[in-house]
Amino acid sequence: MIKQLLFYNLRYYSRSHKFIVPLVIYLAMFAVLYSIKPLGVMSTYAMTSMMTFIIAVLVAYSFMEIEDPVQQQIALLSLRNDNMYYFSKVLFVWIIISIMSFVVVLYPSIFGFFDRSVKVSDFIVAMVGHIFLALLGVCVSALFNSRLFKNRQFAILTLIIVVLISVVQKAIITKYPASRWGLYVLPPVSFVVDKMTNFEGLADLGFLLLAFASSIAYSFIILVLFIKLMKVKIF
Repeated sequence: MIKQLLFYNLRYYSRSHKFIVPLVIYLAMFAVLYSIKPLGVMSTYAMTSMMTFIIAVLVAYSFMEIEDPVQQQIALLSLRNDNMYYFSKVLFVWIIISIMSFVVVLYPSIFGFFDRSVKVSDFIVAMVGHIFLALLGVCVSALFNSRLFKNRQFAILTLIIVVLISVVQKAIITKYPASRWGLYVLPPVSFVVDKMTNFEGLADLGFLLLAFASSIAYSFIILVLFIKLMKVKIF
């Protein structure tokens, strides 16, 4: 069932051509980043993981809007499994971004953009970080689709604010410690990026795993909330 749904989503998305703009933005961001070398290994990977989060938000938002409401109703009636239908949408975008992430992580290590050779641990941490932040971006963006927010301008503005603050969350909390009680409810993007930037070996592994765990937990909560809200919200 899930395989058929993934192919269904792929056909819909490829016909829409809405993947072109996010792809161009993605390539442009990395072209600028890799225009100068050598670069630090983990600091660069941390930066590209943050970029991947942003691109995942863009791709997921555009993808959630391409299917006609009538077509959605037909698909849901045929499938008779709302949970699987909505989960497949998130999974599809996550797979797309994960494939792109693999290329982004592998490319600079092969063509010598770094100031040192990339260790296996560096590659694993970078890959996991990109994949986890990609999932986080997809799940967060899914909540702001037009089914749940009738005012698209408000949804886009709110999503932009959430993304921007999530990216600089740690810096804000460091400067204004009292703000942490409000900002901790936002996606932990900056914490994952910070731990990836400062990762140097086993001594930093515990803090890194904690950051990864918080990202996965947040994504899971948002995913469950997304599915429940979509099932409650009538077309």
